[in-house]
Amino acid sequence: MSPLWGWALIWVGTIWMIPVKTEKREPIGQNLIILLIDGYGAALLNRTKPEALIGMQALSENGVQAEYLRSVFPTHSWPNWMSLVTGLYTENHRFTADYMWSNEKDVGFQRGTGPNDTDDLWWQDLPTPLWYTAGRKNIDVNCYWFAHCHRGFGDLLVLVPPKRHIDLSNPDQTTDLGEQFPEIVKKIFKIQPYKQQLFLLRYSKLATAIETHGYGSDEVEEAISRIDLHIHDLQKQLDEQGLFASTNLIVLSDHGLGQVNEEEQYFLEECLADYSKVQRIVNSHGMVMVFTDPEDEDTIFYELKVCDQWAPTGDYDDTEAPPVSVYRAADIPESLRWADSRFMSPIVLITKPGTTIVSRELPSLPVEVSTTVKAVGGWEPESNDMRGIFLARGPAFKTNEKYGPIDMVDVYQVALNILGIEPPHAHNGTWSQVESMLTEGWEERPNSENLNSSTPTSAHLLFIFSLFLCLMRNR
Repeated sequence: MSPLWGWALIWVGTIWMIPVKTEKREPIGQNLIILLIDGYGAALLNRTKPEALIGMQALSENGVQAEYLRSVFPTHSWPNWMSLVTGLYTENHRFTADYMWSNEKDVGFQRGTGPNDTDDLWWQDLPTPLWYTAGRKNIDVNCYWFAHCHRGFGDLLVLVPPKRHIDLSNPDQTTDLGEQFPEIVKKIFKIQPYKQQLFLLRYSKLATAIETHGYGSDEVEEAISRIDLHIHDLQKQLDEQGLFASTNLIVLSDHGLGQVNEEEQYFLEECLADYSKVQRIVNSHGMVMVFTDPEDEDTIFYELKVCDQWAPTGDYDDTEAPPVSVYRAADIPESLRWADSRFMSPIVLITKPGTTIVSRELPSLPVEVSTTVKAVGGWEPESNDMRGIFLARGPAFKTNEKYGPIDMVDVYQVALNILGIEPPHAHNGTWSQVESMLTEGWEERPNSENLNSSTPTSAHLLFIFSLFLCLMRNR
């Protein structure tokens, strides 16, 4: 045996004697699961019987609960999904609504289901989303039916199996949520000694039941019980593996849904003398964007402003909000944080809760609008039914504590803090609204960049294997 070979064996033996333990290793940092439930309003949660909320009660008693989550305007899914993963108001992340229209390109965005929805037009210059920021810090990212998480961003692509790509045209897509939990728990348990984990999950069945059947229906009651069972089962499986010592669970919604008042459903074309002056109306029900040629804007604005359908009647109470408010784009209230968004129309209609606007004859996006839907979003965030939910538990959160309202844009900074990441851009969240929810030491959270580097074990083994091959060749 050559001297070199002998020294190599001594070195290899020394390496194996280094205390890199084979028994269970401690988690490298904290993990995070975010479960987003479409359409679950705080008002619905508050009026649901406690016996139907075993999972929610366990979450609240072992963690924190906000009075409600204030969504961004419009209270549609896409703007709020974007606010969740960027911490920005709509006019700052600029994903304007569920449906958008580009006059310049003469194409529309249709909630991710349209033929042109993959065009760069909609996605260029968007702010950095949470999963990109986490992935760049070498955190393991996993997405389940979460909006555009499977799309490449910059120099990173999250590998999401096609069956877990979001598809809003399939109302049953998220039915199998509970079947994903064993895989999630197993992966956290296996990988957390080497990498932090971020799971982004979405559930849509409750919103579908509310929109289709309305509050108080058997279908909605069953849907509430079903999602609560999922929340209970996920906590149970995490608990059984002792993972709540390392893993945080946030359950929240994008916004609530408000009951439609069938007696206050208006058809937009009945306000107009000449339909041809409207190029297109985009979105429906609680918020409608009206596109016209510049030379027709004044005419259309005036006709909508004085429309008999929603004009004040003799018994009108001027302290109440009008059924329909008609705005020029420049006059949209600043409090909505929306006016500077992309693809804005020159005229916007916003209704009071319960009132809806649809069309049967005008060019519209979406092309087909349900006039029988039982509940919708889109109204102003301060509306009671539009308020969402926020509950969380895990090592980052206090136990059995309730707090006042927080904003959708506040959640982003909490997620980053748990993962030990500095925000990559300025955001609209207010730290003082969420700081008191967190356990002591949040300001000393280890930087994820240092946590998720190659582990000593893998580095040693790679070096040993390379040296072994080299020596074998030189024998």
